[in-house]
This record gives sequence, C-alpha cells and structure tokens, in this order.
Amino acid sequence: MRQIFFIFILFTSSFLIGQMEVDKTKHNFGDLYDNAPTYVDFTFTNTSDKVVFLLTVDKPQEVYYLYSKKIIQPDSTMTLRFKVNDNIKGRFNYYIEVYFSDSNNPITLNLYGNIKQKGSNALTQCPDFNKAPPKNGIPEFEVTVKVLDSITREPIKKSKVYFVNNGELIGEFYTNSDGIVHEKIPLGYYYITAQKNGYLSNYHEGYLNFQNNYAEIELQQPKKDVPNPIEEEVELETQVEINEPVDTTDNQIVEEPTINEPKDTTELHDLPPDNFDQSHFVPNNIVFIVDVSSSMNGMGKLDLLKLSMIELTKVLRPQDRVSLIAYSGSVRILLEDVSGMEKDEITAQVKTLEAKGYTAGGDAIKEGYRLAEKHYIKGGNNLIFMVTDGAFNKGEKNFRKIIAKNYKNQNIIFSVVGIKTTDFLTTEMRSISEIGGGEYVRIISVDDAKNKLFNEVKRTSFRKE
Repeated sequence: MRQIFFIFILFTSSFLIGQMEVDKTKHNFGDLYDNAPTYVDFTFTNTSDKVVFLLTVDKPQEVYYLYSKKIIQPDSTMTLRFKVNDNIKGRFNYYIEVYFSDSNNPITLNLYGNIKQKGSNALTQCPDFNKAPPKNGIPEFEVTVKVLDSITREPIKKSKVYFVNNGELIGEFYTNSDGIVHEKIPLGYYYITAQKNGYLSNYHEGYLNFQNNYAEIELQQPKKDVPNPIEEEVELETQVEINEPVDTTDNQIVEEPTINEPKDTTELHDLPPDNFDQSHFVPNNIVFIVDVSSSMNGMGKLDLLKLSMIELTKVLRPQDRVSLIAYSGSVRILLEDVSGMEKDEITAQVKTLEAKGYTAGGDAIKEGYRLAEKHYIKGGNNLIFMVTDGAFNKGEKNFRKIIAKNYKNQNIIFSVVGIKTTDFLTTEMRSISEIGGGEYVRIISVDDAKNKLFNEVKRTSFRKE
C-alpha cells in the first residue's frame, strides 16, 4: 500500500512540474513619459514532447495583453505581449499569473515602473504584433541637437556630434545645413560633444527623455595666443639634457630601454592602424589604475574614461590580460588578471564606475605594481595605465621612486592617461610617465578616447627584433 501511495505522489508531482519556460519573469519600464512605449513581450517555449495549451491569464485591470497563439507545439514558442495603462501617474508594480495546461501552477510575471507623465493617447489596447517592442526594453525617442557659433549664433554645418551613454558610443553624426542633428536614441543620461575644424570642441551633459529632447552646443574659435604647451615641452627636454651627464653609470641604465625607441620604429608605423597580430605584438599584462574621485564628476570626464577603456577592450586578444583598480577615498580591485576575451565582463565592470570621494593615487600605485608583478608576463608587455584628471593628494608620497624602481628592475612600464587635464598638470604627468618609461596620453575628446589607449598598447607591445 505504501509503495502504491509513493508511486501516486511521484506521478502527481511530475504532472505539477510544467514544461513551459519563459525568457524572463520581470520587466522594469523605468520612468515613462508621454509617447514612451508601454508594452513588452515575453516569449514562452514548450520544452516537452507534448502539445501545451494557454489556459488563462490572471492580470490586474490596468494591464492589457495579446497572445500570438494558444496552442504551443513541442519545441516551439509563443509570445504574450503586455501593455500597462499610462493614464495613471505614479509608480506601479503589477503581478501577472499565466496558466498553461502542463501544470496546475502558474508562471508569475512582474511589471513595474514609474509613470512620470500621463500618456496623451486615449487608446489603452495592446499594440498588435506588427509593431516591435523597444530593444532591451529601453524606449527610443527623437532628440535634436543644434551646434552654433558662440559669437554669431549662426548654425555650424558639417560639425561632428558624438552621443556617449555611460561610456558607450551610441552614435556619431554630422549636422545638416541648419547645424542640426535629429536622431532617434534610447532614453538615458548623455555626454554629447561637438567638434569642427577651426573651433574648440564643446559638450552638453544631461538626461534626455521625451520631455527634455533638445540641446544646443556652442563652439568657440580658439584664441590665437597659445604657444605655452610648446614652451613647456622645450623646458622638459632641456631638463632631461642637463640631467644626462651628471652620472654616466646611471645614464647607461636609463638609456637601455630608450623611451622613444618604439615610437621611432619604422616597422610599427608601416603596419595598418588596426593590426594587432601576435606575430608583431607580444602578450600584454595591463593594469588600469582608475581615478574615480569626485573631481571626475562633470565635463564628461567619467564618460571619456569609460569610453577609452571600452574601446580598448574591443580589440584585446585572448592572450592579453587585464586588471582594474578603482581609487578615490579607498583602493578597490574590480578585476584581476582577466583574459581579453572576456570583453563583456570587463565592459560591465567599467560601466559600474562612479565618481565620489577624494584621491588616494599613491596607495593605488603600490597596489597596481603588486598586481603587475603577481601576473607578470615574461617576454611580454607589462604596462600600468594610471587614468586620472588631476594630481595625487593623499596616500603614498614616494610614488616616483616606486615607479622608477619597477621600470629599472623589471621593465614594468608606467603611462599616465590624463582626462581633460590642464596644461599645468600635463607637465607634471608627462614627467611621471617618463620616469616609468611610458607616455603621457591626454584624452580631451571622443576621438582621443577611441584610439589613444590602443596606440600606446601597440607602441609598448611591439616586437623589437
């Protein structure tokens, strides 16, 4: 009798376990404004070898739905489309229960979001399947950007406009004869920068949505009086020349890994710009030390930082390794020795960077060298990128000695990446890079962010034979 009862329980349990699988169980609409898409699709798959029927959908009154079919054959799919009523302002959190013939238990779905502006369309029915829902659930809308001369207020045609969202380049466009770019983009917080030959680049930063969908960017013509950076470079070169003869023994040690040697290698210059073949470039052990102090907020600094790292990640090879350290009030290891093949993992961590706190750059340098030594590639390119917008103001004070020692003893190269830095800080950062056998990489535009890190990695990893 006990055996029969056990068999009965086993049979009924297997009947209760459904064979319908859904691609997701929840959807966040986020903030909804007038004309924003208020519907989403859920795809169900019949993983059994039997026909399954859609029985019923138990939903709140403010949710409408359509189904693509009611009978789901084995190894086939069906779609349920849900729309929320956007005529009621405020937050919503709806639960929906979907019943299929393969199980007594429903599949529960969750829709939530915040209606910031009531929809102007009185129709509440769910749109038919001829209209596709927004990609990734993020609605798109039309935005207009106008580029003007700051003095004449005349439109500037054929100026290049970049849209950057959380470090990702969403698009690059040229203004028309009216100085306007009119494009469809996803909702979000954007760093929009415009540039044109003969003008200084400028930007707009802020949240763009259905209510706030217009921006103006004024471009200035540069002042004629700009010889200072050249004078600074001459001064630096003179200092190096004066210091060279002081100690001939030290001189030989410094000259052995000559800083400018890779730059002058004609074979490197002869290669196509996108060539990163292992026959020409050794494996890389790259450690990023990234400044996320509060000074990185605003002016698009954080977006340029993220964009430059994401663009480099796109071209990394499986043999290249990446570590990521973020520093502000404290030092945090976000990635350690990750293969360049893991592009999604690297990009996801870069996107989490937020700016707050003060700067602890010296302490971060010590941690960076610890990781560089721990994952040192013999015969490879061991490179530290310090990415910052300013000078260090807290932590280890002897970082110059640390940089010089590691370059001399282990040939770990140290390059500084300056994000929208001033001319004064440029001088300081260039001198620090020279101590570490690296280059000072200044990033002030989207074009810089797209290629300058890659160029420095190629320069330092080029096979010298």
